[in-house]
Amino acid sequence: MIISDNHLAKVKKQYLKKKRKIDKNIRRYIMAYVIKDTCIACGACEPECPVNAITEGDIFVIDAEKCIDCGACESVCPVGAPEAK
Repeated sequence: MIISDNHLAKVKKQYLKKKRKIDKNIRRYIMAYVIKDTCIACGACEPECPVNAITEGDIFVIDAEKCIDCGACESVCPVGAPEAK
């Protein structure tokens, strides 16, 4: 059986659409990190986040929707401000 490029592209598009939906549902069950008030706003955590979930404000903040619970921020923080929620 020969599969056309067009058919392959359709199947890939359907797969990616379903995968995004599954990933979104799974993300609800992942425990995101939060940054406690002990944050000294040094910025060490921000570049370590592989999904850019950390943004700067008065203190740094982690977007729970983006956080993948990898712990990279926690391991570089000098005051231990990031913690698992």
